[in-house]
Amino acid sequence: MSSFFLKGKPRTVGTKRKYDKTKPTKKETKLQNRKEKAQAESEEEIDSDQEEELTAASTSKQFNFDDEDEGIVETAQDKRLRLAKKYLKEVEEAERSRREDDEIHDSVSAVLREDYLESVGKLYREVADQYQGYSLDKATTLKFKQQHLAPTCACLTEDDKFLYVANKNGIIVRWDLEKKERLASTKAQRTAVLSLAVSYDLKFLVVADGTNEIKVLDGSTLNAVDSLSGHSDVVTGVVFRRNTHQLYSCSKDRTVKIWSLDEMLYVETLYGHQTPVTSIDALARERAITSGGNDHSIRIWKIVEESQLVYSCPPTVDSIECVRLIGDEHFITCATDGSLSVWSSGKKKPLNTVQLAHGKTANGEANWISSIAALLNTDVIASGSCDGFVRIWKLVGAGKKIEPLMEIPVEGFVNALKFTSDGERLIICVGQEHRLGRWWTLKQAKNRTIVVPLIMTVKEGSRKKK
Repeated sequence: MSSFFLKGKPRTVGTKRKYDKTKPTKKETKLQNRKEKAQAESEEEIDSDQEEELTAASTSKQFNFDDEDEGIVETAQDKRLRLAKKYLKEVEEAERSRREDDEIHDSVSAVLREDYLESVGKLYREVADQYQGYSLDKATTLKFKQQHLAPTCACLTEDDKFLYVANKNGIIVRWDLEKKERLASTKAQRTAVLSLAVSYDLKFLVVADGTNEIKVLDGSTLNAVDSLSGHSDVVTGVVFRRNTHQLYSCSKDRTVKIWSLDEMLYVETLYGHQTPVTSIDALARERAITSGGNDHSIRIWKIVEESQLVYSCPPTVDSIECVRLIGDEHFITCATDGSLSVWSSGKKKPLNTVQLAHGKTANGEANWISSIAALLNTDVIASGSCDGFVRIWKLVGAGKKIEPLMEIPVEGFVNALKFTSDGERLIICVGQEHRLGRWWTLKQAKNRTIVVPLIMTVKEGSRKKK
């Protein structure tokens, strides 16, 4: 019979294994090694910035070592501080974003408001005091050899990039104003070009070429596109309604006609002037303004309402040669007696008139004002004659008074004037003869077009229109 008990050394009952408390355990040894390693790394050379960062970290955080992982554990106070800083940063970013949105909103609102006021003709900016002078040293002269006779008229694209100039031998030149290069030109004709107008998209260039027809050219190539017939006498002026292909024309036959160039069709004839119509202008609204020459009247044609507003000059005023809109509420006129007037569309008489604005000739006669221009929706206008100066004027009190601003010396007959839309350049077409005839000749003058920079100080917050 086998024994139930296995053979071996006897087992002592009730005895416990004794541990040496002075000897570290494996866990304690592992922890000690890690601490020594961390201490050794911290004693390595560091720069002052690293030392500051480590010092700051050691004051706010403590190391926690265990058997599984090592990392950084923040205290409850540090966590509250970190979350508070994060919240404040988010609030600051939200506030900054809100301010930027408000600024963008205000800027967009201002632009939209200005565009709206301009569209309804009620925008008015006082910029005359920003002008400090001009720079003839930096002026650009545009001259085409074949265009050797006096320039008669000019038109400018709305973006100020291209200029069209015509002269007495019927040649039209398209200029790149930025590069100062001639891009295209037409051949000489028997008659002088009296008026030019270019559409907003450069699709059409319309020409009043001294006949009773209106020539339509391609605005880029100057190739012939079509012609418009309907006037019974010489066409004296053409103008596009802004941002459209609706065309207005005036003629020596005493009428104003409306055309649609999309279909190349005649639309309507407007009657009222008693003598040949000498000038025409228009803006964005469906209206046109004309000067009646010797009938001493200016008329605003309300096309939609099928009505007209008549403004009569005193009988002492000679023929009204030119009219230009400042905005839908104000316009300027000039006459052969040398008078320059500013008008309000709400009053039948001029607000102010400057007599003999360009002085007298040697025999005591008034110098005709041969051209005028207005910086759209501002208090700045310009006039030209043959007295040797282009005169720039400012309108004080919303046009209640015309005061001289500066004089630019130019030798010859000033036959056309154009401001660029930002008001920083004035385009002057000057020649030896008046654009309408050969009553006398200034042989010392040169037939040319001059682009004169105007010196301006831009006020903070002002908007330049491009």
